[in-house]
Amino acid sequence: MDEIDVDARITDDRTVIDVTGTRDVAVVVRSANGERIYLPPEGFDDPVGGSPYTSPYQGAGAGGEESPYGGTTGSTRGVMETANGFRVTHPQPVTEFDVYRGDES
Repeated sequence: MDEIDVDARITDDRTVIDVTGTRDVAVVVRSANGERIYLPPEGFDDPVGGSPYTSPYQGAGAGGEESPYGGTTGSTRGVMETANGFRVTHPQPVTEFDVYRGDES
């Protein structure tokens, strides 16, 4: 199995979870409003890896904010594709989250 990294930043008004190394995981978060499941962006089974032609002006901006240069491109509600995986932005601080990896069989 390949190694994946998960980085979570929780503030008073939201949670940002970055998953790198794969797009074949689901993230389940629990917060004051209950539980929510975030699935990877469409085409998650495409190879992961940055292209030398990938623009730094696509995807999320600093601190998880959407960039005026195409921040919503390739995203679904709360999930944004990144060069090495994807970013989950949940509109509340979470009390717990789980990451479920796909079966490689």
